[in-house]
Amino acid sequence: MRALIAALLMLAAPALATCAPRPQGEPALWRIVDGDTEIWLFGTAHMLRPELRWRGPRVNAAFAAAEELVTETDTSLEGIAAAQAHSTRLGMLAPGETLAGRLDAATRARLAQVAETLHVDPSELEPMRPWLAALRLSYAYALSRGMRPEAGVESVLSEEARARGMRLSFFETPEQQVRFLADLAPAAEVRLLADTLREIEAGDDALDALDTLWARGDTDALARLFDAQWQAGSPELHAAIILNRNRAWADDITRRLDGEGRAFIAVGAAHLVGEGNVIALLRERGIVVEGP
Repeated sequence: MRALIAALLMLAAPALATCAPRPQGEPALWRIVDGDTEIWLFGTAHMLRPELRWRGPRVNAAFAAAEELVTETDTSLEGIAAAQAHSTRLGMLAPGETLAGRLDAATRARLAQVAETLHVDPSELEPMRPWLAALRLSYAYALSRGMRPEAGVESVLSEEARARGMRLSFFETPEQQVRFLADLAPAAEVRLLADTLREIEAGDDALDALDTLWARGDTDALARLFDAQWQAGSPELHAAIILNRNRAWADDITRRLDGEGRAFIAVGAAHLVGEGNVIALLRERGIVVEGP
């Protein structure tokens, strides 16, 4: 999945088919052991094709041994409803304003074309701020490529965790997640939408290619792809939705090592590879992290 759309899908939002082929290998998994604390870190894909098989013995064993599942944000029905409410509250323009009024002529034309291609009613987008329109189009694009949120890793694991009676926790509240985009400067918002339109217009096989790299655990290739795409994009956006959050999560994980228990942390793969990733931040602090 392209770096920008991959990052946006979680901010937007199970059985897997057993007969479809699974890419050779497994998604990458890291482990920290410190006295009476054991933490696994697993990079996820937030939306996937239902037929993609990604479960393997290492991931299954780690998840089965864990007492707690930690995700980016609250994945419950209540959490999803809260995120939607915050998106509506923070993502709609003031009465009388329109999305078109914030865009130049070229971006307006591209927006109209992409909306038509994705069968999104342009009038649905007009009351939205640029960041919310970008989320709406990213989600529609993923759906058009056969991806479904219920097949995403967090959805699958959260359902299993609830069935097992595992403890569920998260790094960020729904409002915090929405505010990573809602608090962007106006110019950064417009660039976010423009970059999203460009990625959708490319219309290549990057979605499938990235998911394949992820599913077979090719962290080096993923890091190269993510870094190249972030470097070509907005530094402000990269900081807001990747770098700053990585630092906060590294702080949280470091604090967890003072406690006890076995936690399985599942967050977007873009946070665990590439520039400023969580694994590198932990290792810089002298924490021994087993894995790639």
